Amino acid sequence: MPLSIQEIQVPRTPTELLAFVESVRERAKTDAELRRAGHLRTGHLKEFFDEVVPLSKFAVAVYPCDYKVCPILGNQGYDAEIHDERGHIFERVEIANPVDGRAIAETGRELAKHCIGGLRVGDPGDDLEDLIPIIERTALKKSVKDYSDATVVFNVSACPPFKGFERRHEEQLERISSALNAAGFRAKRVYVMLPTGEVERVDA
Repeated sequence: MPLSIQEIQVPRTPTELLAFVESVRERAKTDAELRRAGHLRTGHLKEFFDEVVPLSKFAVAVYPCDYKVCPILGNQGYDAEIHDERGHIFERVEIANPVDGRAIAETGRELAKHCIGGLRVGDPGDDLEDLIPIIERTALKKSVKDYSDATVVFNVSACPPFKGFERRHEEQLERISSALNAAGFRAKRVYVMLPTGEVERVDA
C-alpha cells in the first residue's frame, strides 16, 4: 500500500531515515500498488522522491548520528526540521530538486504501463547538461525567498561521470557552482549534492 504522511514524517536519526528510504524501495519490489504509485508519483510519493530521498542522503553526510530528522510535508517553506541530541531545533532544511518534471512524468507513465521506460539516446553528460538551465532557474527562484533560518540543499540528479568524460563533467559542475554562487541566497547555509555522492558547501 502507498506511504502515509504519518509514516513519512516520523522523526528518525540520519541512519534510520536512510534505512527507511531503502525499506520503501524494498517494499516496492513486492507491493505492486506502491510500485505503481511510485512510478506515477501519486499520493505522497512525489514528496518522498523529491524531498525525503535526497534529505536522507544529505542528513547522513552532514548531521551527527544522534540528531533527529523530521520530514514535514506541505507548503510551509521548508521540507524538514533537524533536532539536536537534546531535542531542540537545530535548523530547518529546504530541499531543491531541480529536475525535468515533464520527462520524469513521461518515464513514470511508461514504467507503469510497460514496466520499462526512461530510455534516452545521447552522449555521457547530456543528462547533466540538460539539468544546468533548470538548476539556474531554480537558484534564481530560491534566491528571492528568505531562508535565513534554514539550510538550502540543491540535489543534482544526474549520472556520475563516465570514464573518458571526466573533463566534461568537471566543467559542468564548475558552471553549476558558479550559478549557485552568483544567486545571492538569503540562507543559513547552501549545499549542493553532486552526482558523485559528494556534498559540498556553496559560498552563496
